[in-house]
Amino acid sequence: MQRPIVTLPADFLKFLQVDWDIDWRGQGLGETTGGGSSTVFNKFPRWIGSPSILLEGEPLAQWRGIRATAQGRVGIYRLPMVDPVGFDDGEAFPFFGAAFFAAGQDFADEPLSFAAKAAERGAQQIRVKADLAPRVGQIMSHEHWPFFVTWVQEISAGVFDLGVEMPMRQDVAAGDPIQLQGQGLFEAVEGSMGRVSYGLDRVSQVKLNFREVLNR
Repeated sequence: MQRPIVTLPADFLKFLQVDWDIDWRGQGLGETTGGGSSTVFNKFPRWIGSPSILLEGEPLAQWRGIRATAQGRVGIYRLPMVDPVGFDDGEAFPFFGAAFFAAGQDFADEPLSFAAKAAERGAQQIRVKADLAPRVGQIMSHEHWPFFVTWVQEISAGVFDLGVEMPMRQDVAAGDPIQLQGQGLFEAVEGSMGRVSYGLDRVSQVKLNFREVLNR
């Protein structure tokens, strides 16, 4: 079964709190007789996040339609990873640029940089051309595979070498767009994620719980 991809509507979700991070998925083996410890990494790392959002009035009903389209844990949510301390173009709250939610629809006016040279899958360094200098700790992405910027070195005006973690998970061709505000494909951790309740004020605060989709 092909999983539906749901893109969220423009000017819709207002984030109250964000906590995007990489789950390295290490498994601790406990303490050894010598007092040391060890960890086994036997699963692919992935991004996780439990952002809190504010819904008011009509968006409450819209969100219920979005949840129904996603069918609990069946669907895939395509969304930008809002992170104002890493990247803030002045339009991060609210932030969505697609006109309506729809399967696979692109965001409008995406803040972009471009690959200045090719890089292979597994690379821990890329070179980009950008009008805005990337920041250490910024979340960026290529083809919906997010990464942290771990260091920045300016090579020439508007050209930067970046350290990245996780390493690039797809080959990068020279000229490929690199999103300055990371974007990813996520699924709900629980089927009931995002269920809303509200009173006479028609306002609801909802905590979402996402994990990155690795099988694409």
